[in-house]
Amino acid sequence: MRFFNWRSGNDWSEKKGQELEQDVHDIEKIDRQQWNIPMDEFVPRPPYRIWRVGAFIDVQNIYMCVKSVFGHTKINYRILRDFLTRDGAMVKMVAFTCYDPENRSQVDFMHALALMGYRVVAKPLKKMPDGNIKASMDMEMALEIIVSAHYLDEIVLVTGDGDFAPIVDYVARMNKFVKVIGPDRLTSPELIRSCDQFINLAQIEGIFVVD
Repeated sequence: MRFFNWRSGNDWSEKKGQELEQDVHDIEKIDRQQWNIPMDEFVPRPPYRIWRVGAFIDVQNIYMCVKSVFGHTKINYRILRDFLTRDGAMVKMVAFTCYDPENRSQVDFMHALALMGYRVVAKPLKKMPDGNIKASMDMEMALEIIVSAHYLDEIVLVTGDGDFAPIVDYVARMNKFVKVIGPDRLTSPELIRSCDQFINLAQIEGIFVVD
């Protein structure tokens, strides 16, 4: 931009015109800098927060499945804990189990789970008049999942029981990401089809412990 001395006298000297021209140039430069910002700054950025995961473990079902398939083998719950928490998310782990109050090893097992970081939901075995034993935590586990789902981003079920398929459908409709971890040969096909991702229990390195 060129400025001319159109006033009479010495009010607008050539030097003054050059200074004004430089000022305009600086303003244009600032304007260009303001508009030439990185494109990623135009993208809305949601506030960062921790991914919340709820892991619900059907101890009785997993125990029976692993025993029937692999024989004298148990689950290494430390390895399972490390697998569930490997991505740095905030993970709430809840283990559901029945126990015999007179069986010291079962009571010690529940204490060990608690010390590993699991919340343990347990109830004593029920001995029926005909001699059969009732050991099911399905209702307790289903209730815990439904109540907790509102506060979670991801739900993990460690079970092969197809009775949980309707629960998985329910929380999936809540827009929750649902994973199922179970033994591939004994996990219900309905349960696998209803979840977002199925993980074969045997694929977790070190998950099995031989008696």
